[in-house]
Amino acid sequence: MGRLQTLKPLLSAVPSRVSVATTKEVRMSGSALQSRRLRLWTKNPCCALCGRLTQYPYGFELDHVVPLHKGGSDTEENCQILCVDQDDIPGCHSIKTREDMKP
Repeated sequence: MGRLQTLKPLLSAVPSRVSVATTKEVRMSGSALQSRRLRLWTKNPCCALCGRLTQYPYGFELDHVVPLHKGGSDTEENCQILCVDQDDIPGCHSIKTREDMKP
């Protein structure tokens, strides 16, 4: 019995159209990020935009005042506390993120 011949693939690989946002720095994560969240929340537990009191740890998100994709730095000085969605009411974090994503 002879060997089977393989056929050349009919389709070629298509380059991806998905672009990945990159920053010059590596973003903070893990316990260092959790420590930053606690420090900022302890300084002022209220939303930077609407002033609503937030709950630790799930009632807020850390937000970059100047977004990373627009050249902002991943530093404590560039971070603020923003409230999150609650009971079908959009929070300041989701509203600001939508605005930041506009060209």
